[in-house]
Amino acid sequence: MRHPVFPNLFSPLRLGNLTLPNRIVMAPMSTQLGDEEGHVTPRQIAFYKARAEGGVGMIIVEFCCVHRPTGRSEHRQLSLDTPAHLDGHRRLVEVINQAGAVACLQLQHGGSGVPRALVEGGIAIGPSDVISRRDPSKLTARAMTEAQIEHLIECFGRTAELGVEAGYQAFELHGAHGYLLTQFLSPLTNHRQDAWGGDEAGRLRLSQRVIARVKQAIGERPLSYRLSADEFSPDGLGIADMERITPQLVAAGLDLVHVSMGTGYTGMDKVIEPMSVPEGWRLPYARRIRAAVVVPVISVGQIRWPSTAEAAIANGDTDLIALGRPLLADPHWASKALRGAVESIRPCTSCNYCVTSHAGAHGVIGCAENPRTGQELDPALDAGSQRGARAVVVGGGPGGMATALMLDQAGYRTELFEARDTLGGGLIASAAPPFKEKLQWYQHYLERQLAASGVAVHLQQRADLATVLTPRPAIVIVAMGGRALSLDIPGIDAARVFDAYELLMGAVDWQPSPLGLPVLIYGGGETGCESAEYLAERGFEVVLVSRSPLAQLARAAEAIYRGVLLTRLSSNPRVRIVDSTQILSISGTDTPTVSLSGEDGHLWSLPCDRVLIAQGRRPDTELAQALRKAGVPFVAIGDAHQGGRIGDAVHGGYAAVKALRSQTVVVHELAC
Repeated sequence: MRHPVFPNLFSPLRLGNLTLPNRIVMAPMSTQLGDEEGHVTPRQIAFYKARAEGGVGMIIVEFCCVHRPTGRSEHRQLSLDTPAHLDGHRRLVEVINQAGAVACLQLQHGGSGVPRALVEGGIAIGPSDVISRRDPSKLTARAMTEAQIEHLIECFGRTAELGVEAGYQAFELHGAHGYLLTQFLSPLTNHRQDAWGGDEAGRLRLSQRVIARVKQAIGERPLSYRLSADEFSPDGLGIADMERITPQLVAAGLDLVHVSMGTGYTGMDKVIEPMSVPEGWRLPYARRIRAAVVVPVISVGQIRWPSTAEAAIANGDTDLIALGRPLLADPHWASKALRGAVESIRPCTSCNYCVTSHAGAHGVIGCAENPRTGQELDPALDAGSQRGARAVVVGGGPGGMATALMLDQAGYRTELFEARDTLGGGLIASAAPPFKEKLQWYQHYLERQLAASGVAVHLQQRADLATVLTPRPAIVIVAMGGRALSLDIPGIDAARVFDAYELLMGAVDWQPSPLGLPVLIYGGGETGCESAEYLAERGFEVVLVSRSPLAQLARAAEAIYRGVLLTRLSSNPRVRIVDSTQILSISGTDTPTVSLSGEDGHLWSLPCDRVLIAQGRRPDTELAQALRKAGVPFVAIGDAHQGGRIGDAVHGGYAAVKALRSQTVVVHELAC
């Protein structure tokens, strides 16, 4: 029976001897939930179980290293290069299959890009020598010998054979994003002049040989190849090249092509896009690859809503849709779409909190909006003996709204107080700058969830101690954000001096100066830079003054977003950036004049229309101090605890509610 709203998205697809129940694929994403030896862990199985039960048709399990001594890209990357790894993979496949999804394993080798600390001898291997940029006398990667290449082809085949033993029903080769197969394929990284390089036929040879060997190992099981449709480098491969190359890869034995984008060394903003990138921007690339081949195509990246996915399939852009970050935000994306509950999908805003949480030797997968991601073994939130007790949340920003919902879910009688006339708090300010409107998705989602919950919401009511204590609550969550830092600058209290946060909150409404005078923004952090873009978009001339050097602008912002933000800012004709400079004083009323001092001690002044202060915020501790004095249990989260990102506030709330359970849980004695 055809789905009434998404008939294409929820139609089956035949791949050889395998039938996918729908067109939704979980994209392979590194979790770092494995152990140090590359084994699958219970925590990892629980992560995939949640997504399989959420209704996807196929799960492509994260990249699995085919040769640990030379190929690991991360500290706890999965492996399957020895039979010792089989048991965990068998359990993982079983869990995925029990939920009704197809289990596919991605095979990968990091090549010349592997971290030095993870490779024998500290020097990686790849198609060509790579000279250290820090020390030109040293190599960071050495060109592989013929014997090493042949050995590695066999490693791909052997891992595939072990994957068959584990029960995987399909396999994928990772030939995208700058890993080993990409490195051999691209003239950007393959400078060999032997049979494994030189011309295009030589560069294709490794991928073709690996495809043939893996296909030999897996028999009739489908084989996919993930590729980058464009490397976005004049010296690399573009979409026209891949239209020519992909049919040759298919002819070597592929059943499916997975179209991704970019490489890590030519720009991560194309591999893992920031929120400024529009939904569906990759689909034209997938469409061109699909037109060039005779096998189905998967499109991945910046598909956030079922309607976009449905239209992409209906319009012939792709055959399947792979979801990565959206399934971190909401594992039940597919099942919610299936039952028509699209508005209950927790939206991925492409904030890339998942990237920062995953970084480093000890990082693991996470999500700003879904603190259970990567923590699926945590017990359910439960008030226990405090069920029905009153819980108070003060502050209706993202942390406050999310925590109120979690307290309600746990069984507390929850009240949420917000001093403004609308919910949203810091989400409103965060979504105001250009290209950040996706954050409104999350705000509206939380508002809908609250409307359907048992939380009592009190707007335009600033909660003081008396309000909180009537009646006395079991717990208070202080989530009322921060206050602007106080600066000792003469004239800072003048009428035409404003707080940048209040501007982004919509508390002031300005028109550009008829005299053409600029707005001076003091502060080169993320808020200051975004305020500059915000005002420039509205026709204002802006002078952005930063005490820090130019290289440190927006230094606390998420790295990928920071890169595109600064690129836009530096090319914006309405924005002038003055770095390594501080304000000495502000004088005048109708037309403020700002006295400034540069790094070299140069003194100068600037007449301006208004002054906007973006020097950061500090926690508002007034209520917390009163609660502490009254002996009322409380937890401060988000900016009320320490300045941070939206995800920090939400995760702080989750930790607080989870900690409450530890106070009421009944510990049972073990039988042993």
